[in-house]
Amino acid sequence: MGRWCVVVAFILSALAMAQEPVELDEYRQPAIKTNGNCFIKGGTIWTGMGQVIEGGSILVRDGKIAAIGKDLTPPDGIPVIDATGKFIMPGIIDAHSHIATDAVNEGTDSITAEVRIHDVLVPQSLSIYRALAGGVTAALILHGSANAIGGQSVVVKMKWRQPAERLIIPDAPRIIKFALGENPKRSNFTGETVRFPTTRLGVEAVIRRAFDEARRYMKAWERYERERQRNPHALPPRRDLRLETLADILRGNIWVHCHAYRADEMLMLVRLAKEYGFKIAAFQHALEAYKIAPELAAAGVGVSTFADYWAYKVEAYDAIPYNAAICLRAGIITSVNSDSGERMRRLNLEAAKCIKYGDLTPEEALRLITLYPAMQLGIAHRTGTLEVGKDADISIWDGHPLSVYSKCVMTLVDGEVLFMRRDAFGVDKTATVRRELSLCRTDHLALPTPPPARRYAIVGATVYPITQPPIENGVVLIEGDRIKAVGKNVAIPKDAIVINAKGLRVYPGLIDAGSVLGLTEISAVRATVDTSESGDFQPDLQALVAVNPASEHFAITRFVGITAALTRPTGGVISGQSAVIHLAGWTPDEMRLKSPAALHLNVPEGLGGLPSFVRLMMEPQQIQQLLEESGTRLQRLRDFLRRAKLYAEAKSKGAEVAFDPRFEAMLPYITGKLPVIFHANSARSIRTALQLADEFGLKAVIAGGRDGWKVADLLAQKKVPVIVGPLWTLPASDYDPYDAPWANPAVLHRAGVKIAFQSASAATARDLPYQVGIACAFGLPHEEALKAVTINAAEILGVADQLGSLEAGKVANLIVTDGDPLEVTTNLHYLFIAGKPVPLESRHTRLYLQYRQRLAQPMPLASGQPTSQQVSSSGATQ
Repeated sequence: MGRWCVVVAFILSALAMAQEPVELDEYRQPAIKTNGNCFIKGGTIWTGMGQVIEGGSILVRDGKIAAIGKDLTPPDGIPVIDATGKFIMPGIIDAHSHIATDAVNEGTDSITAEVRIHDVLVPQSLSIYRALAGGVTAALILHGSANAIGGQSVVVKMKWRQPAERLIIPDAPRIIKFALGENPKRSNFTGETVRFPTTRLGVEAVIRRAFDEARRYMKAWERYERERQRNPHALPPRRDLRLETLADILRGNIWVHCHAYRADEMLMLVRLAKEYGFKIAAFQHALEAYKIAPELAAAGVGVSTFADYWAYKVEAYDAIPYNAAICLRAGIITSVNSDSGERMRRLNLEAAKCIKYGDLTPEEALRLITLYPAMQLGIAHRTGTLEVGKDADISIWDGHPLSVYSKCVMTLVDGEVLFMRRDAFGVDKTATVRRELSLCRTDHLALPTPPPARRYAIVGATVYPITQPPIENGVVLIEGDRIKAVGKNVAIPKDAIVINAKGLRVYPGLIDAGSVLGLTEISAVRATVDTSESGDFQPDLQALVAVNPASEHFAITRFVGITAALTRPTGGVISGQSAVIHLAGWTPDEMRLKSPAALHLNVPEGLGGLPSFVRLMMEPQQIQQLLEESGTRLQRLRDFLRRAKLYAEAKSKGAEVAFDPRFEAMLPYITGKLPVIFHANSARSIRTALQLADEFGLKAVIAGGRDGWKVADLLAQKKVPVIVGPLWTLPASDYDPYDAPWANPAVLHRAGVKIAFQSASAATARDLPYQVGIACAFGLPHEEALKAVTINAAEILGVADQLGSLEAGKVANLIVTDGDPLEVTTNLHYLFIAGKPVPLESRHTRLYLQYRQRLAQPMPLASGQPTSQQVSSSGATQ
């Protein structure tokens, strides 16, 4: 009863805030009802098979595509969907997801082949609706990776709130999840009873033993069937659901999708598959597949991978964003997946990254999330392309689907509209929409870095100073570590190295206003993480002292144009002090721009810090305990700030006080000389932060600000800036509009709040420009977005005298690009930090160039595995 009271309370709370946008289930119901019959007209149709039809139309009958072409007319009495000016493409297919289930892992045993995701589907899960909002129409819902042989997975369509049986694609093959590496050997799990296996040797042995037992089980039944012919009263063997499933794998009735990272373990399973005769449809994740692409192609095994996610554990440290491109070029059917209910909403952008990383064509990138996952899931005869006779699984986009400046506006499954965009925040009128994708086919990795010099002149480019209008055919003159001049008619010294940037653009280096760059390398390996100290109140900790200049994350982050960042400690209530650093330098002191830069304070969030689905599952006593703990921490924070203020006042009056390093560290903050960055996401915690700032006279900045849109007017009134992000997050509440995290920056800006952006990461810091770009697609004016990652960030962090714009006298941090730096497909040609050209190479580019060479060598003919050129129009192999 108590749990339902909580549910009702949340609903009433949402309804009470009528001035705030809400999204109830009734608002999520599309206004168009087709019953599987409709006519979509006027859009640019990408069929997924290389054909683009401008101003085309699609006729849908009984959930199937009945006709597609340019000169079609709608039959009488059929709903017409006007897609003029829009892009129409196949529904996106996610080949790796765990959404919409009551459970993911049956982790009690190493072999759990008998359990089925089929039995725990939750069709009413809001994650399905949010997937539809990203154009996703089908997915493989997988068992987890806690077991060497896990449970049976299921291929579904995103039929939100319909009976579970209607989600399941009836003629999709049966699929089971295997797992190799750190997860089944429980490398990163604590507090559990040790369970065999704990090594990769043991994982192989577990699988081998299981199939040996399954073979004996099959032989026992074969003997029984023979005996039954002679003796009708013969007793059958004991029926075993686990062994029955394993036997079906050996019979070829179940396809294997295997979680794997390292090249050696993938080859191990390929050998086992050949020995025992089972089918590996795809390796999931397969982050080192690029190392053995010829072998996987020859074995006829697919790869379903992340676009660029890496460094979250040891076996992900050799992951590179070129993986998908290398695999596809080797002839492997390759898909890009999400493994995340959040990433699932932007798989179009994940696919677009493979244009930047690996030089795929837009058509090839599109297939990574449509046709190729359909083939891996055995449903290409139904979906994955727009062809007559196939299911009408369709997504419609405002803007080029592979551009960051696009958004899905409608999604159809089996011809029924299941998602229609509702502009809850009123941001579409200021949204940036790009209908063309800017591509540059230069081999960017082959561009030479300018030689060392004291002076450089970048000429012929369009220069974007940020604080002034763009300058066509402009010149930027660098002298030493500073910008000497910016303009159209700048005299170029004879000894300057001239960089011809005709057709290119010059921008200030981008600034990540909140990261852990240099403080962490592999997030699952504690020895490489220096972000969170024990103890709740550690204001005297200095981030700069632990920055590792040799971190691989710096070069990888520079590759997208970020030249400076704030890096910070994260633990406790008061975490310590951050530093603003260059992303290049031999030593921390050489990298230093400002240290200390700010004090970091984590506002106790209480319920507001938890996802809504967690809150709904909590018992009343758990909620009460959490509230009490949060209240206690908040009171301790107030007491600490009060003591710090008394300490500062006593010192200012010349009184003798006992030296306290913590209160000494607080002096510039408690006196308002340096900013206090309050990390707060819920509206309640943001209000608390503002109250604390007023109460103790603190110079406040909000970081995170996920629910800033709920208190935007208050933030504007208080003139408190917000460092927004990360935007790769889900709405805080089930009743928040699906696009709340992405529209939040636009709402804050509209209210008059100064904003910057943060990645709050090291491994995903390189995604920051695209997070800013998606904010533009959801209403943040493009000019303001560029300011947010340049001059605004510099002003908020107190380094605007050095960074943030192209002006004479400022530090020469700048980038030369072939397009908009917030667009996924844009590439850098040159990058300067403190006046020095920095090579655009990294661990990722080195591994890419090393293993790309294998593709130039003769490779074994793929066995049953088509290349990207061998796919017929039906999605079958030729």
